Formats: sequence, structure tokens, C-alpha cells
Amino acid sequence: MNTDVAAPRRNAPLETAYRIRVLRRLAAVLLVAAAALAAGCASVTRQSSPEAAAAANALLERQILLTVRQPDSAAAGLTGAPGSRYLKRRYGPTPEVERVLARLAREHGVERVDGWPIAALSIYCEVLEVPADAAVDDVIAALAADPRVDLVQRMNVFETEATGYGDPYVDLQAAALDMEIEQAHRVATGRGVLVAVVDSAVDKSHPDLRGRVRIERDLVAGHPFDRAEVHGTAVAGIIASAVNRLGIVGVAPDAGIAALRACWALGKDSVAAKCSTFSIARALQTALDVGADVVNLSLTGPADPLLERMLDEVIARGVIVIAAVPAGAQNGRAFPASHPRVIAAQAATAAVDDLPFRLGAPAVEILTTTPDASYAFLSGNSLAAAHAAGAVALLLEQEPSVDVERAHALLASTSLRTPEKTSINVCRALEALRGEPFCGPRDGDERLAFDKRLAF
Repeated sequence: MNTDVAAPRRNAPLETAYRIRVLRRLAAVLLVAAAALAAGCASVTRQSSPEAAAAANALLERQILLTVRQPDSAAAGLTGAPGSRYLKRRYGPTPEVERVLARLAREHGVERVDGWPIAALSIYCEVLEVPADAAVDDVIAALAADPRVDLVQRMNVFETEATGYGDPYVDLQAAALDMEIEQAHRVATGRGVLVAVVDSAVDKSHPDLRGRVRIERDLVAGHPFDRAEVHGTAVAGIIASAVNRLGIVGVAPDAGIAALRACWALGKDSVAAKCSTFSIARALQTALDVGADVVNLSLTGPADPLLERMLDEVIARGVIVIAAVPAGAQNGRAFPASHPRVIAAQAATAAVDDLPFRLGAPAVEILTTTPDASYAFLSGNSLAAAHAAGAVALLLEQEPSVDVERAHALLASTSLRTPEKTSINVCRALEALRGEPFCGPRDGDERLAFDKRLAF
């Protein structure tokens, strides 16, 4: 395992028991996947079987999240003997919180699985498992009525928003041409901007991503990986692939990537990945800890109270968050794009007018990076979010004070609009920010005068 990957230290007996449970469950998932392969359900494709997806969901359906108040100052500086729960600073609960959690688990008949302090909210978050003979909603209701509990909710599951394509005749330069990326790079390349990619594992050894991944963390418990994963690598490639004459060029090729693994692929070479409330919350806290300027969330799921609070805090601290709009009519699964101050990105194939910060961006048959020095054509709103995140990184390099409202206004007001699509144009957005023309004429545009009304 790469030494840059940080994970919390746990009490040794608890860790052993937890690993046994995880291995048993993982074995069940693998058996399901193996059966699907034997039956011919999994061909050479980048999609996961329905059986594997159902098995992954089953791992989380009986888990709940509970938080209790824990001021950050109280948790800092905990120490202890090797193997103790308090061995590593800021990773464990205070002794008082530990006692509260133990009593809550005992009194309500639930099992403690994992935990993590969320300093941004001054809380400690614990994952609990409800036994098979108890109703999850009844347990949640009982815990919600307990005065020691700050928040309790189901462990929600989030999904990435990309699918695979294999058409070798796609115009490889379509997205770059639409966004005028080459012209934009004359004035900005994302230098000095850190983008947190909250996703599955990124292949930092990919030729186009070498040196771009500045920080790497694995924040997923129970879903180990021994190789990079497709979705996170694809998203990172769109944002920050280097200018090196080896493959593709990212929207912000000099931006740094904080690869925060909060999602796990549903199978080898699968684009599809799942994430949980707990792993995403840990990733958002980590994004704050490492000083990210932009957070990319190419995932969708149900409304989530804990993550709503986390996003409020992240955005309040000046971080710009971009999220993927769910594809099609996915009732009840529009979060986090539905958050009122998150930039919501979707494919540039329709009007973009029903969310306050919605943008259209390239998302159909996009060539991007995949593990093992490979490339693939992918489609989905995950890729729209990645393009928008790269565009925001360029704006931030030019003017670090740009906030979410201004970033959206710049990108929305300069978007290419036709009857068929609305798509961001990062070069025109940079023109508006700088107050001077440099992109060159569009088709039918003499560019005899620069419209100063676009200058913000």
C-alpha cells in the first residue's frame, strides 16, 4: 500500500473483529460476482452485474449513522499505549464520548462498526449496525429521541454518474473545441489550485496523471482495493491530465489533485461505483484539512442530513463544490447537486434552468484516462462535473477570490447556447473575468468589439 494513504488507527481487538465481519461479507459479494461470471452475466464490459450491485447495497442497508457532540479542541492531542483506541491524534473519540457511544450501543442493541471525528462540525460520527431481528426505522426513532444523540440517520448509498462507450470514430477533440481549452491555456492552466476528487481510487501512475496527484487518501472501510479504479481515474484525467504529448489534455493541466477515495468500484474494470454517507463525510472533512479549493462530487444519491451540514460548512469556508446532476428521472436522488449553493453539472444536451447553479458541460463520449496507462470513451454527468471543476480551477488561478456565485455567473453567462444544447466555454468565461478579449472569433463572430457587459 502506498505510504501516502492515511487511514485511522483502531483498537486492535475491535479492528480484528471488524475485519472478520468485512471479510465474511466481502466473500459473499465475491461469490455472487463469481456466480454471475460463471453464468455469462459479465462479458468484457465496464459495467457491473445487477447481482453485484445488490450485494454491495446489502452491505450498507442495515447500517445507520449516529453523531454526538465532540468539540475539536477536546479531541486534539489524545495519546495512548500502542494498540489503544487513542493512539493517533484526532482519530478517536474522547473518553467521555467513548463512554456515551458504548452505552448507546448497549442500550439500543446495536453493534459499533467504525467511527470518525468530523472536526468541521464539532461532532464524532459512529457507524452502527442494526441486528437482523430489529427494524432499522424503529432503532433510528428510538435513538433520535435519546438526548445524548446529535443526529441519527440511515447510511445512504450514492452512485457515480458515468457509463462506458467504445465508438472509435468519435471526434476526439469535441469537448476541447466546445470549451476552447487551448485558447484558455494561454492565460490559465490551474496552477496553484487544488481540486479534491471525491471518488473511487485514482491511478496516479497513469502517464497523463503523473505529478498531478498531490495528495492521496483511502477513506473507505470494508472495501479494500489493490489497483486504481476506473471512475476516479477518468474524472481526474478530465480535470488535470498533463500537457505532455502523451495522451489527452485536462481542462486544468497544472492543477493539483487530492485523490480522496470515498467510493469503491463494483468490480474489476467497472465504471460503476458506490459511496456511503460515512465515506463521503470523511472525504469532505479531509478536503478541508488539506486545503482544497474545489471539491468534485461526480456522484448522486438521496437527500442526506449529515452531508447537507458538511456541505454547508465546506462552502462557508470558501470552497467551491461541483456535483453531477442525476441522469434521467431519478426521483429522490438529486443530492448533492440539489444543494442550493453547489454548482450542478449536467450533459450539454438540454436547457439548464431548474437549479440555481446548474451548468451544461461536455458529457457524451468523452475520451479520458483509465487505469494501467489506458484511455476510454465514457459518457455521463460525472464527466460534466469534471469539466466544470476544471473550468473553476482556471478561474481561481486568475482570481483566487472568486466564489461560487461569481464562478457560476461567469460560466453561465458565457456558455455556448444553441437550440440543441447549452455548454460552458471556459475561454469566454476567462475573457469575462479579465475584461479583455483573447479567445479569437467564433464562427460568424467578427469580434470587432468586446462586450464589456460580460466583465464581472
